Amino acid sequence: MRATQTTTFRSLQNYLDKASTRLQSLQLAAATGKRLNRPSDDATAISPVLSARTQIKNSDRYLETIASGLDRINNMDGNLNNIENVMQRIREISLAAVNDTLSANDRLTYANEVGQLKQALLDTGNAQVDGKFLFAGFAEKTKPFTVNPNYPATQPNPVVYNGDQGVVQYEIGPGEKIAVNITGSALLLGDADNDGTTDPGAVDIFAVITSIEEALRADNPAGVEAQLTNLETGADQVRTQRSLKGNIGARLTLASDHMEQVKIDMETMRSRFEDADILETITNLEQQQQGFQAALSVTGKVNDLSILNYI
Repeated sequence: MRATQTTTFRSLQNYLDKASTRLQSLQLAAATGKRLNRPSDDATAISPVLSARTQIKNSDRYLETIASGLDRINNMDGNLNNIENVMQRIREISLAAVNDTLSANDRLTYANEVGQLKQALLDTGNAQVDGKFLFAGFAEKTKPFTVNPNYPATQPNPVVYNGDQGVVQYEIGPGEKIAVNITGSALLLGDADNDGTTDPGAVDIFAVITSIEEALRADNPAGVEAQLTNLETGADQVRTQRSLKGNIGARLTLASDHMEQVKIDMETMRSRFEDADILETITNLEQQQQGFQAALSVTGKVNDLSILNYI
């Protein structure tokens, strides 16, 4: 079958169109650094790329949550350390106050210091981060501890708890949640279920310290000595909570490391399907440009062919 000039021109035009499309794709890949710029570039790569992007976004969200949890744990640990220091100082005062050589004025001086330490403990129990009370449970806008105006006339507790027993949980992975708070009632009042009654084996730390202060003001060393065991129980109560939150802090750190690795793995997978090999892309681009120029040159020469050139 004889090829006519029209057929030749159509074939050349079809080749130029394909070459131009390929050239544009390579130019776009070189400019963006991505070989997948539209679904038609590689239909099979769309699903893994979208899946990787989704998991990367989820990892970022979990990492933000974990970072927030670590901030909370670190702030809490600082306050728990302060509580331990306060109780240690009260224990030192109590041990010194049972000495028979001390005068009533000496014990009164100690009583004033214990009163200041109790206020410091109250302030620490009402610690806030970003305007939220750390030890109030879900009631983060409510001041958890206030002095009981009815003590000791009608109620035995010198300090009342105004928060709740809500457990604040953060999601640190798919379906994985972890508690990041301590309720003030469990920490300082020894009342984990917040039913108004001190749990077995626990103590109301404010009540213990108040009893020590009152015994010192009354020049009653025996009353101070009677609270030493309770004071140590309260210190253990705080140390236990601090240890538990330390474990949670370690768990959050591990979760952060794991989520960072997941993010790296997903970035690697996304890059394998989506990103272009720049060196290869530029090489192909130069070859395609040369081929396109050659095709244009041939087309121009074919266009000049005419019988009139030979008359």
